[in-house]
Amino acid sequence: MERLESLLLRLGGARRDVISDAPGDRPRFIALALVLLSTAVLSGASAVFALVMAVQLPLLVSIVVGIVWGIVILNLDRMLVVGMPRQDSKWANILLALPRLALALVIGVVISTPLVLQIFAREIAVETSAMVQEEKAAFEEELAADPRYAGIPDLEAKIAAEEAAVAAGGAIDLSQDPNYVAAQAATAAAQAAYDEANRVWLAELDGTEGTGIVGDGPITQSKKLDRDGKLAALETAKQAEADAKASAEASLGATASANAAAAAASLPTDQAELARLTEARAAEEAAFESAADGSTGLLARLEALVRIGDVNALLWWAHLSIALLFICIELMPVLMKTLMNLMKPTAYDRLSRVADDSAVAAGRIWSHARLQALHEEAAPELELARDRAARRLAAGIRLNEAFVDSQERAMRAAIAAREDEARSAALATARSWERPLGSTIASGAVADPPVDDDDPPPPRSGEIGLAPLR
Repeated sequence: MERLESLLLRLGGARRDVISDAPGDRPRFIALALVLLSTAVLSGASAVFALVMAVQLPLLVSIVVGIVWGIVILNLDRMLVVGMPRQDSKWANILLALPRLALALVIGVVISTPLVLQIFAREIAVETSAMVQEEKAAFEEELAADPRYAGIPDLEAKIAAEEAAVAAGGAIDLSQDPNYVAAQAATAAAQAAYDEANRVWLAELDGTEGTGIVGDGPITQSKKLDRDGKLAALETAKQAEADAKASAEASLGATASANAAAAAASLPTDQAELARLTEARAAEEAAFESAADGSTGLLARLEALVRIGDVNALLWWAHLSIALLFICIELMPVLMKTLMNLMKPTAYDRLSRVADDSAVAAGRIWSHARLQALHEEAAPELELARDRAARRLAAGIRLNEAFVDSQERAMRAAIAAREDEARSAALATARSWERPLGSTIASGAVADPPVDDDDPPPPRSGEIGLAPLR
């Protein structure tokens, strides 16, 4: 029992480390878990009905799929419930619940539809059958108006006439001759007139009619004469009928033979065409009937339910009420969790907040201590790194000073060497000027020394010294 209670508490989203210290909140979480299980069972049953009605899977396979679907819905509903922690503000709790309620509403509509269809299965079956019959009647009307099959009745009548002509084997039908028909009518009229005149004569003769006197008197003789006239007219009419018959037989005989031959020739073709059209129409009818008889899926059942509701307001209200019932059952876990969050905090809520705050505080302390430990652990390395950097800086400065000093000495040596070279050149130039000047003084004539274009001009006073460096 304790294991079952622990399982229900975990299913309802209770924290084991907190619920043990708040036993008064156990019934609340157990009730929430039972609601979650109820929605899962309904969703599984809905999936079974939907698979049997729409996909027509075997019942065992549908049950297995329904169990899996129920587990999926259970996990989804639990995610919606567990993901709704209590917020500090009432409006924050409501805003947190709104998207979950919308998702639960969608799930509720999906789950409730097969269940409602199963509840009204009998009424839906009757309406579906009526819909199928209406569709078949409309299809028959459409086929009757189809130009491909519009000629079937005429073709059937033609084949019947051809078969009769072939069966008659060239026999003639005297009723088709108007002269013979008229002669027959004249004979019948003459026969009726004779019969009436003969009856009147005989009645006068035996005294039953007329004068009532028995015997062959003058009146009887006049009646007899009238009868004899009618007899002569009858004989004439019969002769005319015989002549009309002979004439009709002569005229219709050749036509009947020709018609029989033509009918025998065209009958196979007409029968084949009739068979082709009949088979094509029968194939279309069979395909339509198969599709119509098989249109018993969810959409057809929903359409039938809507049609029933249009003509039966009581059934519409019943359908709406049952659908809302199942939708509310699906919304119940989220609604319960929302109401729990809107209530005053319970012992479980306060203990949960304390545990969370303690965990956060402990985490901060641990983080600070860890940071301090890392700082202390890294301090020697950091100091060594700073020392190495300072020493590298000092060594670099000394190297820079030594390099600059060596460059200065080299430049001074170069400058001194250049000064020496310039002084030597200046002295050599002065000596080259002194030699001709001395010889001129010795001869007593002072003249300007020859000037060579390639020789440099003599230096002026004060210009013998360092040449400028280039």
